Amino acid sequence: MNKHVLLSILFLQFHLFYSQISSKERDYVITYHPQSIDIQFTSPVIAKAYGGKNNELEIPFEKKASDPYLYTLQDVSPSSIIKLDYQLLGGGDEGFRTGFIATPSKSSGTIEVFFNHPVDTNYSQGQNAVNLGNTLDDKLISYINGCSSTLDIAIYNSFSPSATAGIAGAINDAFQRGVQVRVIYDGGTGSAMIPLLNSAIPKLASPKNINYGLMHNKFVVFDANAADANKPLVWTGSTNWTVVQIDGPDKNSAIVIQDQSLALGYQIEFEEMWGSSTATPIPFNSRFGPYKLDNTPHTYNIGGRIVNSYFSPSDGVNEKIIEAVNSADTDLNIATMLITRTDISSALIDKYSNGLHATQLVMDTQNPQGNQKALLQAEIGAARVRTDASKGVMHHKFMVVDNYNSSSDPLVLVGSHNWSSAAETKNDENTLIVHDLNIANQYYQAFAYLYQLSGGVIINPLSVGNSPELANHYFIYPNPSTGIFNIKSEKAVSGNTDIRIYDATGRRIFHQTVSQFRMSSIDLTHQPNGIYYVVIANEAGVNHLKMIKH
Repeated sequence: MNKHVLLSILFLQFHLFYSQISSKERDYVITYHPQSIDIQFTSPVIAKAYGGKNNELEIPFEKKASDPYLYTLQDVSPSSIIKLDYQLLGGGDEGFRTGFIATPSKSSGTIEVFFNHPVDTNYSQGQNAVNLGNTLDDKLISYINGCSSTLDIAIYNSFSPSATAGIAGAINDAFQRGVQVRVIYDGGTGSAMIPLLNSAIPKLASPKNINYGLMHNKFVVFDANAADANKPLVWTGSTNWTVVQIDGPDKNSAIVIQDQSLALGYQIEFEEMWGSSTATPIPFNSRFGPYKLDNTPHTYNIGGRIVNSYFSPSDGVNEKIIEAVNSADTDLNIATMLITRTDISSALIDKYSNGLHATQLVMDTQNPQGNQKALLQAEIGAARVRTDASKGVMHHKFMVVDNYNSSSDPLVLVGSHNWSSAAETKNDENTLIVHDLNIANQYYQAFAYLYQLSGGVIINPLSVGNSPELANHYFIYPNPSTGIFNIKSEKAVSGNTDIRIYDATGRRIFHQTVSQFRMSSIDLTHQPNGIYYVVIANEAGVNHLKMIKH
């Protein structure tokens, strides 16, 4: 290959790799560029875009002359929710569909993860997971104390020691200093905290009748509309605000994301249940459970990483769980209280049967009617499907995909949604999928602790003696490493192979050209800890991989 052509390919691939990220929706792919957003539809369409507070203003939505499927949003404002109305012209008469696009915010994009039980940091790939023990409520209180304008709370069950202490005390203090507080809670659960809140704080209980399930959310939206984009936060996860859920022995987590676009998306969901965008709820206008609409963005560009957001039962979360399972290339690690959906258990069994032997689960002791744990143990093996027999409820609902494969799409799926039909069809729930190795690995550290506590044995599926074939045919091991990495090709490559390594800023810190490449050792012992990006180019093409030094 001509040297100048190779360098041009490397530059182009590197530029594309770092300057844009994409995510697939039902009918289109969203690609974020620094100054624009591309919407690549799956077939020719008629499409319009609308912005403004209530999506009432039509905004420019440019169709590319060279591609009838491609439209572009130019110079969009940060933290905007844009409505797409479109009709696919590729066959059938399905009428107009609606989608929502979130533009990137000017927020920090910081994501923090907290657990209320021990984690195994021996499996850290750069950032140790945080065990707050019985102080998880103190962390929540610190965020409430920092809230300055609006505080929207959707909580299934809650407790506080008094009206002046604990979480209730922090909420009341926020209200007293002028924060607009709105609270939604489950109408069928005896939340001890609710009567302790200031009587002037507006509150709304979810309906109690046969058509509804649980208002099972545990999220808080802080300062969604703040002028300072570094103020809005979303707190969510599996943790109810009761003593056993926060202090233990129940096992839980919380995830906190500083991003205004995501906060606005969660605010839309809150106000759909609230029935109003004001401080006062309008019960006859509110929508819960099966009456909710799919009216929020599902893709966010947060700090250069894709985060998907879904609400139940309007957004088809069960399908997203199965898609996440099917996306695994090398390893699949799950901590979930229960699985009662046969389609989820079938997807897991199929994945294992088709060669993904690094499929590992830890589940709670609960065995309600329909739980698939016994079937999973029979088909995948009791050695891989473990039961948490320690004190308390293993209350997590998370899945880590490809923790050991940085060149794939490592992700964590997390939220309030139990893997059940009630969550899919009746309950109000929320789910996030974070496509980021660092965040996924922090959940993996929690998984590793629980899995080993239950008697499971963890085996790195990419260890030298047990390496499944990867799509790109290259392996990096050990990965993470303290500095010495080996890059191995599945088979010898004829001609010259160009290996370049870049740090997180895009600075090239290593370059090597190898003839008849099969394996090469890389020494990064003198480089700082962090994530490094590998570009391998030869006559077979260009491949991108990641490696982590700790």
